[in-house]
Amino acid sequence: MTINKQSLKHVVVYLPTPVFSHGQLYVAVSRARSKEGLKILMTGEDDENTNVTSNVVYEEVFRSYGRQTSVVLLNELMTEILSLLPVKPLMQFRCVNKFYNTLVFDPHFIQMHLKNFARNPNLMVIARQYNFNSVDDGVVNLPISLLLKNSLTTIYYDPYYRLTNENGSYHWRVIGSCNGLICLYHGSRLCLWNPATRTKSEFVLASQECFVFSFGYDSLNGNNKLVAFNITVKSGNARSVVKVLSLKDNYWRNIQCFPVLPLYKFVRTQNGVYFSSTTINWALQDYFGLDYYHLNYSSITPEKFYKVSRHQPKPAVLMDCLCFGHDYEETYFVIWQMKDFGVQSSWIQLFKITYKNFFSCYCDFAMYSTWLDFLPLYLSENGDTLILANNEENEGFIYNCRDDRVEKIGITNKNMLWFEAWDYVESLVLTH
Repeated sequence: MTINKQSLKHVVVYLPTPVFSHGQLYVAVSRARSKEGLKILMTGEDDENTNVTSNVVYEEVFRSYGRQTSVVLLNELMTEILSLLPVKPLMQFRCVNKFYNTLVFDPHFIQMHLKNFARNPNLMVIARQYNFNSVDDGVVNLPISLLLKNSLTTIYYDPYYRLTNENGSYHWRVIGSCNGLICLYHGSRLCLWNPATRTKSEFVLASQECFVFSFGYDSLNGNNKLVAFNITVKSGNARSVVKVLSLKDNYWRNIQCFPVLPLYKFVRTQNGVYFSSTTINWALQDYFGLDYYHLNYSSITPEKFYKVSRHQPKPAVLMDCLCFGHDYEETYFVIWQMKDFGVQSSWIQLFKITYKNFFSCYCDFAMYSTWLDFLPLYLSENGDTLILANNEENEGFIYNCRDDRVEKIGITNKNMLWFEAWDYVESLVLTH
């Protein structure tokens, strides 16, 4: 009879001789549903009944299985625990043993760690210091949790975060940040920098033209990409030139020019905003998104959009949704949000904030301006708290929509360029 995967009310096992293979006795007796329904007839020498038999067990199987299982479970548990640790101790653990050193560079572990730390967002802000006749820029990492507490805080400047090359001969300019990598450029040089792991990779740009850049990650190809555009004027006619650089193979590709000309060309801040896995979005004379996997454009302007402001609108990403903010009749700052990317009907008006709230914080603003230039930086998960940057005074503000209250961010350091802040997350992502 076949006894595997069967459960019987009554089982009789006849053993004129002991079993001869590992696991046979266990399989036979385990078919009975209860102890009362199991009968075993055993005979010894001279066919006499007995209550003793031999059970064959290969101890090597248990020893081997136990070692392998415990090692696998231990490694999986350690990997899970380590993925919750900040980058700095992980980098220090590399010298402990080969397992830790290999794990830190494992692609699966890197993505696991990135996913965990994406829940702890930060803002990276440029901090400017004036030294006699020179200007020294660096970056400061500000956890969102610290900003939302909004207590008076002075941030320490780490010399490592200065935006200069190793010998200090030139200053890097920031293009943007994605998955813990900061993209920098100077002249014909490009640099991918991971401040958390303190690693850099530099590239030489083949083109010497003056471009405006945007930086993002193409998850479909597993590739960091740089989108560069420029405006050329010939015989009084202006046209855009757009290129995409694949940083994996350092290869430039010319693509279709913008459908219309950008609203701005020489303003570095927020030239394009990275969003989702394959798109970078710009404010042109209309709002357009470039899919840098299929290399095509699509209009994403909301149908309910108010009449065009004479002040430059600002694209942003809030709560993983594409947004943009703009002035409305020099009275309100309005923020729109696209709930479902690419679906025109999903645009909603997220905020409509009166400038009076900010004028009450800073009376000087009302003396020389009727409107304020804002950039949305962060929106809390519950949608109640908004962090904004103001361009005129380079100030950061926290707006609480529940009580319609505005506060200045309590970072006491001077010359923090809040309008040049960008999302940042600590990661182990490689720069090459």
